Amino acid sequence: MTAGILLLNPKYPHNVGAVVRAASCFGAHSVWFTGKRVSLDGDRRERRLPREERMRAYRDVDLRHMDTARPFDRIPSGTTPVAVELTPSAEQLPRFEHPENAWYVFGPEDGSLSRVHLSQCHRVVMIPTQHCVNLAAATYLVLYDRLVKRQELGLEPILPSYEVLDEDRGLDHMLGLK
Repeated sequence: MTAGILLLNPKYPHNVGAVVRAASCFGAHSVWFTGKRVSLDGDRRERRLPREERMRAYRDVDLRHMDTARPFDRIPSGTTPVAVELTPSAEQLPRFEHPENAWYVFGPEDGSLSRVHLSQCHRVVMIPTQHCVNLAAATYLVLYDRLVKRQELGLEPILPSYEVLDEDRGLDHMLGLK
């Protein structure tokens, strides 16, 4: 599975950290973000990622702060930008067919994707909830939906429970041996 995430001007570093964790949990290879409100290097004017995400680093995820006004120019060719946004024409997540090489594009927690950014996306999907969910929750929902649908199509294996977690919580933990 090839998937990436683009966050446009996120507001809260803890949400960016949670998005990185979601990407690692569900096999998305990249989390790139723009803006000046979250920092990787600790500039005092910007808020840093939480310590856990900086320390653990989820090495399987390419985390980048993009200092560009044209982030879509950096998305790899052959991928499909998918906006996750509330618009009248958006496809609802339960019926959405995820592109093979999707880049999911999320706007800031305190705003929406601009028309310019929406025009750069080939598809728009919405999460049908009664209230907006936060950035991290939206990412988890979209990536989980993608994984489940890929498993249903036979594109991803459904592993035994003790093989799912890639940390010290496998079969021994489940059987109470640890």
